[in-house]
Amino acid sequence: MAEDQGGEREGCGMRHGFLSAVLLAGAMLPSAAHAQASPVAVTAPDPARLAAARELINVLMPPESRERMIESMIAPMLGNLQQGMAQSPMFSSAMADHPEMQTRFATFMERQQARTMTLMRDGLPGMVEAMARAYARRFDVAQCRDIKAFFATPSGRAYMQQSLTIMADPDVAAWQRSMMQSSMAHMQADVAEFAKQAATPEEKKK
Repeated sequence: MAEDQGGEREGCGMRHGFLSAVLLAGAMLPSAAHAQASPVAVTAPDPARLAAARELINVLMPPESRERMIESMIAPMLGNLQQGMAQSPMFSSAMADHPEMQTRFATFMERQQARTMTLMRDGLPGMVEAMARAYARRFDVAQCRDIKAFFATPSGRAYMQQSLTIMADPDVAAWQRSMMQSSMAHMQADVAEFAKQAATPEEKKK
């Protein structure tokens, strides 16, 4: 009986540790791919401003390279988050105690990354139009043209090219990993408390 209870506690601890990792990974994936905004009444942008904003968006995100730009921004971020999780004491301990979880978690992350990329690619047309309408509400025709002119300069083009690599910068990557480790430090206790609260009366008696 004691061995059965010990095995049960160990299995429960393993599930808690893995659940912590899975919940946190899901929470840290790009919210833009999953968020569903509440419908609100909005004013249609002025047609002239919208036309200027669309021209600006085509410069900021050239149609022929939009997918590559999105992937260049998202892939490093997801990689940084995954590395941060792997380096956290709680996660590394759980993986060391239960090596089979490494394969399961790697599969989980690959699936989530692929899903995120697919959602972002499928949502690009809607995102581009939404951005154009948002710009049109914030910038008038002259301002859109001024911004567009800047991005036609060497400095503007350099900014656009380098901005795609920001998430892969060592300092940004280190910051993301540290944020993930800090989040993981609190997640284990939170998941354990949630599991305790969600346990059935029969489970609580064990």
